[in-house]
Amino acid sequence: MAKGKKWRRVLRLGLGLLVAFCLLVTWTIQRSGDPAYRLPAAERTVNDVTRLNPVQVGREIRPTRLDAITTALRDSRGPVSIGGGRFSQGGQIAYPESLHVDMRRYNRILSIDPAAREIRVQAGATWRQIEEALEPHNLAIRIMQTYSNFTVGGSLSVNVHGRYMGEGAIVRSVRSLQMVLADGRVIEASPARNADLFWGAIGGYGGLGIITEATLSVVPNEKVEQQHQFMPASDYAAFFSKHIRPDRNVVFHNADLYPPDFSAANAVSWVRTEKPLTDPQRLLPVNQAYRFQPWVIDRIAGSDTGKWLRLHALDPLYYSRDRVFWRSREASYDLAELAPARHDDVVYGLREFFVPVARFNDFVEVMRTKFSQHHVNVVNVSVRHAFPDPGTLLAWSRQEVFAFVVYYRQGTDLDSRNQVRAWTQALNQAAINLGGAYYLPYQVFETGAQFQAAYPRAPEFFALKAKVDPQNRFRNRLWAAHYPGHAPALETARQQTRQYYRGEEQTFLTIPEWYLVFNPKELADFLAAGKNPSDFPYMASLDEYWTQYDRVRTLTAGRYPANPQYLTMLRVIGISTTVEYMLKAAYESTLGRLSSWISGTATPEDQLIAQAHRAYSTLIYDKAWYEFGFLPWVKRIWTDTPFFGPHMIRKLERKLFFTVEFTLKAGYASVIGWASQTAYAPSDGFIYSTATVPATPADLPGSTKVIAQHQQKRILAIPRWGGFTRDVPALARAGVDFEDIAGNSRIALSVIGPARQPLALAAGHKLFDTRLVSRPDLQRQVWIVPVKELGATLRALDQDRTLTLEHVYDY
Repeated sequence: MAKGKKWRRVLRLGLGLLVAFCLLVTWTIQRSGDPAYRLPAAERTVNDVTRLNPVQVGREIRPTRLDAITTALRDSRGPVSIGGGRFSQGGQIAYPESLHVDMRRYNRILSIDPAAREIRVQAGATWRQIEEALEPHNLAIRIMQTYSNFTVGGSLSVNVHGRYMGEGAIVRSVRSLQMVLADGRVIEASPARNADLFWGAIGGYGGLGIITEATLSVVPNEKVEQQHQFMPASDYAAFFSKHIRPDRNVVFHNADLYPPDFSAANAVSWVRTEKPLTDPQRLLPVNQAYRFQPWVIDRIAGSDTGKWLRLHALDPLYYSRDRVFWRSREASYDLAELAPARHDDVVYGLREFFVPVARFNDFVEVMRTKFSQHHVNVVNVSVRHAFPDPGTLLAWSRQEVFAFVVYYRQGTDLDSRNQVRAWTQALNQAAINLGGAYYLPYQVFETGAQFQAAYPRAPEFFALKAKVDPQNRFRNRLWAAHYPGHAPALETARQQTRQYYRGEEQTFLTIPEWYLVFNPKELADFLAAGKNPSDFPYMASLDEYWTQYDRVRTLTAGRYPANPQYLTMLRVIGISTTVEYMLKAAYESTLGRLSSWISGTATPEDQLIAQAHRAYSTLIYDKAWYEFGFLPWVKRIWTDTPFFGPHMIRKLERKLFFTVEFTLKAGYASVIGWASQTAYAPSDGFIYSTATVPATPADLPGSTKVIAQHQQKRILAIPRWGGFTRDVPALARAGVDFEDIAGNSRIALSVIGPARQPLALAAGHKLFDTRLVSRPDLQRQVWIVPVKELGATLRALDQDRTLTLEHVYDY
């Protein structure tokens, strides 16, 4: 009995000590780091509604006057990008290091002519602003999207369409527009004047110039009644042809195809009526708090049960009510009702495919198959109708088509984006094979061949661009992918290289991870210099790790797609390092320091331990830490050093301490190694880059491979980890200039220089300073550099005798 009580007391004591230590670890982490870190002023990231396409621009202007736009263009050189409501989803609004023109403040209503039924507006005006201006005149917008948040300029640039029957692309309602060209000239374009620019700029995605004003035709406001009919999806095309297309009283129409099998359709029409209004509002109130609709969308996306309930309960209940509204009210929806609560790891996106009306059932069958094969989480497919485009160069409806608007949910991680790429390309090809096309405002996942097939007049557009924008100033990610000079062979190689693309956020997130490579090197250098291991600043090292963690979180959170897997890994290694360093700091400052004081000098065991740390710090530069052979060094501490000899207390203390430390690490390494193999897909060991190689280059590093080439451009496979920092400077010295690395336009690097002296690189800007905890005479700076200037930056760094390149962070 007494013995049992004794063990219970021991157990309680042990648990108490464990809880106390865990609390101490938590307190140490909380008091470490740099939660006050703020983004550098030079960090100017433009992103779109998906948050998947962050682009660092060089300068941003928000004009309210025309001369501000023209002056900015005349006084600047280099690329220009244009943004409106930022609802595109593939980087169509920005380009790296460009002059970014944010048009949202250029938003005045200039004139309304009720007799001529037209309105003149600045390009930054939203449809909602226009609706409010038209309402006193009992007028309504002729063609727009379903939601009123979009700007006119952005809508014209992508040549939008809506649910309007008897219409199609918005170009059908545009009477004229004003543009600013690359040289600052202001021109007016219409079908009768500068017609080539009119037909090129609408649907031209900002490639020809900045649309600054537009004159739009408008129509009388009128009452409309909602009508609907559920039916098998296979019956919809015939139903539409017989009942909807010939009915001139139908104002709005679309059909919803229900996931997951898309066998049911709900045809919804709004028809002119003289019936009494069921809601007198001409426009929906602004800034409403939408809670129910986003919640429902999340539930629908969350499970097949949610999808079943929508088809069999929610929609039948919703459509059971009579609705008679003003046309303007039905066009005043707010995107907020379509926006579920923000998640870090998922996002809702759109894709759109255009198919000749006679091929509706053929496309539905292919779509159903591809969605099933790729496990696509589709929330809804809305089918709209469009008549042929009257003449834009990048027309998506060269004939009468059905538009399949796919609303889906996807993960934000790279694997999820690659999955979307795969099914997008499959459905693009299906639409093209049926004589149709796909829409360009979304993630740029199409192949070059698909773009050329879907938009056969693109060569005419590019010829016009070369004429009015000969320096190719107006750029974005869409045109970076397709404008001539972007070799199709290289694009094909990029698409076929499974691990070519990596998230740009990882160049930031790898910074604290690599600190746990550099800090062991500091320790190895410290011990190799014969210094007392008890004097190494373990706690300062911990603070430095968590400082870098806090800073890269600030640099990425809300600006890049969430990367929960990588952040979890950083937290795990940070906590395990905190535990290790706290225990080592406590031991070295007590028993370790005592044995050192007693001996007064280093022992053979100290020397072997220094060798072990040097071997460890060397290996982890190129391999994962858990691949290090800890146990052979445990054996050596007992076999390669004599058991007896001078300073016996120090010898035995070092043997025992080192044995415990490396044995525990060996066990932990085996667990982490197994977990990593289970959780992570194997890497091919390379980072890929598109680069320009001189016609007669110096020798390229033997470890870098060329996997594709076109003239002087190459796709290079560069070794990852430490090999990347060895090969990239060697490539730069050989005259290589990089166009992208892993599909990204920016990359972080760190340099070492004298403390308390200003450090400067040839390009980019500093993100933060960081300490070498054992070398107060030195400082480390972390910079972010445009990939296109990386080669020149590294060549200049070679000539700088005060700075040393520490690392290039390889995503």
